[in-house]
Amino acid sequence: MRRPEMLQSRSARILSYLILLLLAAMMIIPLWTVVSTAFSSKFASLQPGIHLWPSPFSLEGFDTLFRRLDFVRPFANTLYVTVVGTTVHVILSALGGYVLIQKDLPGRSIIAGIILLTLTIPTQVILVPLFVVFKQFHLLNTLLSLIVSEMVSAFSILLMKTYFEQVPRSMIESARIDGAGHFKLLKDFYLPLALPGVLTVAAFQIVHKYNLFIEPLLFINDPQKVTLQIALQSVILGENSTSTNDFIAPNVTMAAILLALVPLLVFYPFMQKYLIRGLTVGGVKE
Repeated sequence: MRRPEMLQSRSARILSYLILLLLAAMMIIPLWTVVSTAFSSKFASLQPGIHLWPSPFSLEGFDTLFRRLDFVRPFANTLYVTVVGTTVHVILSALGGYVLIQKDLPGRSIIAGIILLTLTIPTQVILVPLFVVFKQFHLLNTLLSLIVSEMVSAFSILLMKTYFEQVPRSMIESARIDGAGHFKLLKDFYLPLALPGVLTVAAFQIVHKYNLFIEPLLFINDPQKVTLQIALQSVILGENSTSTNDFIAPNVTMAAILLALVPLLVFYPFMQKYLIRGLTVGGVKE
């Protein structure tokens, strides 16, 4: 009686594995092609087709990249924006989430609703007003503009609020009786007990800040202030140059892409569980 069901279940499982393998191949093969081309010689990288193995193995692309292009400064600018921007974002999000869990806050539901409403506004809509404001405050061509542009978000505030609401109220009331103020409650109780939430917000912001493209393209014109993604764009577009002096071979382009990917590839496995937890928080009732 159960054999048809077992065969059907086994067939569904095999089909699921095949689909997952196909999806994995669609993601891994392009990445592997980038790695193979980056470690190939200039002549080999110019050959048509998919390169699945360096032939011959060469570091010529990386040597040309660092010799002809200033790739260190854009990386340092991106690192600065990522670290400072993420730190400020986490602090402001935690403060916003803490304020929203105060039951005696006047108009708390209205404030939360207004914050939630901002999620419906695309970032691209406010870029032009931001440009005008930054121009008036002389923030154009500064890395500070990239930090201020998305200094806090409704998603992060509401996420921190959700984590703070899971902190036991009895513990907080005991701390209040002992004389703990708001700063001490936030620093010694809420933040340590909601550490997964803090790491979740930080993980999302690190990935977002590192991959900023539209904002630096719009706000930054100074070559000394460009970020890694803008520098990477110039490398990729340089491949289409017809001048022999400006021509950038595919192995140089792929070397630049690979160097830009390495920090995220190293970072993501350690923060993956927090990214998933941030997407599923509140979906399971305990």
